[in-house]
Amino acid sequence: MRRELTKIKWDMLIVDEAHRLKNYESKVGVSLRDEYDYLNCLLLTGTPLQNNTDELWTLLNFISRDDFNNREEFCKEFGNLKEASQLQQLHSRLKPYLLRREKEHVEKKVPPKEEVIVEVELTVPQKQYYRAIYEQKTGFLHKNGAKDGPSLSNLAMELRKCCNHPFLIKGAESELSKHFEGKTPIEQIVQSSGKMMLLDKLLPKLKSDGHRVLIFSQFRILLNIIEDYMIMKGYGFERVDGAITGRKRQSAIDRYTNEDVFCMLLSTRAGGVGIN
Repeated sequence: MRRELTKIKWDMLIVDEAHRLKNYESKVGVSLRDEYDYLNCLLLTGTPLQNNTDELWTLLNFISRDDFNNREEFCKEFGNLKEASQLQQLHSRLKPYLLRREKEHVEKKVPPKEEVIVEVELTVPQKQYYRAIYEQKTGFLHKNGAKDGPSLSNLAMELRKCCNHPFLIKGAESELSKHFEGKTPIEQIVQSSGKMMLLDKLLPKLKSDGHRVLIFSQFRILLNIIEDYMIMKGYGFERVDGAITGRKRQSAIDRYTNEDVFCMLLSTRAGGVGIN
C-alpha cells in the first residue's frame, strides 16, 4: 500500500514570480499543493493573466480551493470575455483576492504616462500581401513554388505579421527584393513597412533630443528585423527576449541603465516578466 506523505504545515506561504504556477500540472505547483499545508497564501506576480482565464483560475485555485474548485464552470463563465457584464462579474470575484499595486502608488517620482496612438498606413507591398492572405490567393503567395509561402491555416496571425512587416511572411522578402531592385538593404527594410517608415523618422528626432527608447514587440522575428536596422544605422542598442536569460539578460539591462545606450529591444513577454 502507498503510504500517505505527511505534509509540511506553514502559517504563511509566499510565492514570488507566481505566474510560474499558471500551469496546473507544473512541477512547482504540484509540489507545493502535495507537500505543504498553509493557513495563508500570498502570490506575487506582475502577470496574473497572460494567455487565458484558465491560467487565472489555476492561480485562484491555489489561493482558495474551496471558492475556486471547478475549472470548467469558471472557464464557461469567463472563458470568452465578450461582454462588459462578464468583465464586471470577474472583477467582483477577484476583488477579495487581488491587490493591484500600481507604480504611481509606490513610486511618487515617476512622471505620469503619456500615451500617443499613431495610426500608420500600410505600404503598397503590405496592402498587396494583406489582400492576398485575406483572400487566400495562393498563386500570389507561392510564386517560388508550393512550399515557399505562408501557411493559411491561421489567417489572423499571418495578417498580424503583414501589418508589422511583410518580411515576416514566408517567401515575401525574396519577392520584395525584386520589387525594390537597386535599393540598399536598409531602404528595403524601411520602405516595405509603414511602421518601419515611422520608426525611421522618429528615432533620429528622439536621439537628437537626448531621449532613451524602449521598443516592444510580440514577435521576436520582428525584433530581428529591427536589430538589423539598428546595426545598419549605427544606433547603440541592447536586446532582451525569451531566448536571452540569466546573466546575459541582467548585463543587457545594466548596460542600458548605466551606460549611454540609445535603445532597448524587448519582447512583450520578456519585458513583462521579472523585470523592474
